Amino acid sequence: MYCPLLPQKLALGVCLALGMAGIHLPASAAEPLAITDHAELHEPLPRNQQMTLVSVLEQAIREAPETQLQESTGQQAQTIQALARRWIVGAPSWQTSMIDDRLQTDQGLRELETGIAFNLWRPGERRDALALGDAYAERSAHWQRWLHWLIAGRLRSAVAELERADLALTTSQQVVQDAQHLLDTTRRMQQAGAASELDVMQAESLWLQRNRELMDADAARVDAEREWQVLTGLSLRPAELHRETLSTLETIPDNHPLLALRQSELVVSDAAVLEAEREARGSPSLSVGLRRERGDWRQPYINSAAVTVSIPFATRAVVNAAGSQARMARSTSEVARLQDLRELTARLHEVKHELSTVADALPLAAREHELSQRQQQMAQTAFETGELELPQVILILQRARESALAYQQLLLRQQHLEAEYNQIVGVLP
Repeated sequence: MYCPLLPQKLALGVCLALGMAGIHLPASAAEPLAITDHAELHEPLPRNQQMTLVSVLEQAIREAPETQLQESTGQQAQTIQALARRWIVGAPSWQTSMIDDRLQTDQGLRELETGIAFNLWRPGERRDALALGDAYAERSAHWQRWLHWLIAGRLRSAVAELERADLALTTSQQVVQDAQHLLDTTRRMQQAGAASELDVMQAESLWLQRNRELMDADAARVDAEREWQVLTGLSLRPAELHRETLSTLETIPDNHPLLALRQSELVVSDAAVLEAEREARGSPSLSVGLRRERGDWRQPYINSAAVTVSIPFATRAVVNAAGSQARMARSTSEVARLQDLRELTARLHEVKHELSTVADALPLAAREHELSQRQQQMAQTAFETGELELPQVILILQRARESALAYQQLLLRQQHLEAEYNQIVGVLP
């Protein structure tokens, strides 16, 4: 039991002797909370040594909701190209007309005409239609590149979240071990009369707080792994940390997947303007058929061939009005491209600045981490020899924990910023 009259050094000697012998005395009349290792954590995802971000990319693309549009974008380009290769516009039509006077004068007048009508291309229109099909095909190809870039960004974010959760969990586990060691030491000293019941309660409160933090870290890791499963459809995760080489690009390139997609949409919009104006002007039509007629009962039937050509006329005002909607869509696409370029450029400058800040802070954080670890070791030794009080030791442990976590977070942040930099400039993993 605790004896305030027992000299501290003598109590410390008794405490160390009892600890080495494995003998534990009751800490107080009241039974303390039973100490276990820590709360049972959720089962983590198995880790695969061969799995990398590159190997998972295609699987993540197959799982992405945007993949449902992949086939339709290709089919759209193929159908428009197929229509533009035809020699007629749209579908032909069968036309029939009949004139009969039996319900009126009934003089035997009969007239029957039947044939097929075709809409024809105006000069240059077929070339414009082929250009529209090529524009859709180009947009489909750029859409594929954009999809790869988009999913690569999601994977980079998911991996970064996994690594942050792993770091928080590992740090929490180490902190729980330190708190457990401090609690065990305090209880041995209390049994030997070198520490009070209040010291034990403070150490136990610290241990409980660290276990709650461990549970929170484990929940964050579970959430990160669940997000990874949803994104990839896999029940495995990479074993190694994801690392990338920082790209040498200093600005957003013109062939950036997002900007290239926007540019292809501008080309489609230009071709759509021409298509809308063509429809407003109308297409010449050619009708070819047969004609059979007679004037009355006394006349024989006369059979003949019929050819009809129809050329529509449209004013410039009608054509401009029909293309106004398509021109508005083109302007919207151009504004979207400029906004995307501005956002990418702004984000690139932010990441550059943050990379520079992290690089400057790393040596300071490394030195602070080194000093904190030494202070932690010295504080634990001083506490065991009775040179420091428990509140002082707890404060030093807290600072050591914060410095260690800050240093590891800076290292991880630097790696994640390099991956984000590559994502911004359009470099795939």
